[in-house]
Amino acid sequence: METVTTAVGSQRTPTAQPLKNTRRHRKIPRCAQRTIQKRKRLFSGQAANPSEHQGCKETDQPSNLADTTEPLQKRPRTGRSPEEPATQPIIRLSKSHWTKAYLEGELLGAGGFGCVFAGIRKEDGLPVAIKFVSKMMPYEKLQLTGYGWLPVEIALMVLANSKPCSKILKILDWYEERKRYVVILERPEPCLDLEEFSSKQGGCLTESEACIVMWQLMVALKHCKSQGILHRDVKPENILIQTNTWQVKLFDFGCGDLVKDSYNYFAGTRQYAPPEWFVQGQYRADPATVWSVGVTLYRLVCGCLPFRTPEETKTGHLFFPESLSQECSDLIRWCLSPDAEDRPSLQQIELHHWFNLPD
Repeated sequence: METVTTAVGSQRTPTAQPLKNTRRHRKIPRCAQRTIQKRKRLFSGQAANPSEHQGCKETDQPSNLADTTEPLQKRPRTGRSPEEPATQPIIRLSKSHWTKAYLEGELLGAGGFGCVFAGIRKEDGLPVAIKFVSKMMPYEKLQLTGYGWLPVEIALMVLANSKPCSKILKILDWYEERKRYVVILERPEPCLDLEEFSSKQGGCLTESEACIVMWQLMVALKHCKSQGILHRDVKPENILIQTNTWQVKLFDFGCGDLVKDSYNYFAGTRQYAPPEWFVQGQYRADPATVWSVGVTLYRLVCGCLPFRTPEETKTGHLFFPESLSQECSDLIRWCLSPDAEDRPSLQQIELHHWFNLPD
């Protein structure tokens, strides 16, 4: 599949092409903690617990495809494509370049594809997030014309930002070093990821509050679909909320892919994977996305996950608190229909009467 879009900050038209033999994502070690020791803390507040930001989690294989008791095999590093030119047209900048433009602060989180630090842009004091993505471990890559082969997260964020959408976290810049990529992202202030925000609200949100969040998430996911992007790791930890305005932004595309007919590998978080993955070893983009929307909504209004194991996911039994409205439980049941064909589209979710209830 070929996706054509306009690169951020450029008039060039990059073409994204997936590698032919795509395999599941693997987790890489966290960033070295000595970085924190060397730098003076520039921002107040306690950094998020790195263990709460897991990034992509590889699921167990479906029981009918492989023995889940066997250790997972490490995915070989992605090699150079035969069509890839020897000299790639990637922006190559040394560390001294990005540090001239940005000031690095404290650690915000670490996950499967790198670690994220707070930062500011020196020229105007704009708050940014600085993400370091290691080259030393295997990761999926996509090719953008004019920029060469880039990690999936960077390439998909460029595609997502090629058309404006206020519900997608913006990528402001990126740099390539010998051993890593440095990605500069916007950092709304004050903000928390939705998981932490819900915890501070007592463990869950009211239905009115969840409605505000979910409506914006629908906007973000419809935008991703229009750009040919499957996020594949929709969950509260990957949704930022600006706590003073309740503005929501979807981020972390490291588990994503281009939209295709179907997938026979999974990258994301096991508790958000659809049942067809565990039963058949395959899934389609739209039903899988809607399933993760249903799990996310359940987490927001019930304070816990509906399923914690593949067996529970396949069984599909749902339990709701008595305080939950019939409209909300109906929407969740629809999104979490065991049969992928029975789930709604993103447009049908938006039209559900739960979004139109009086406060």
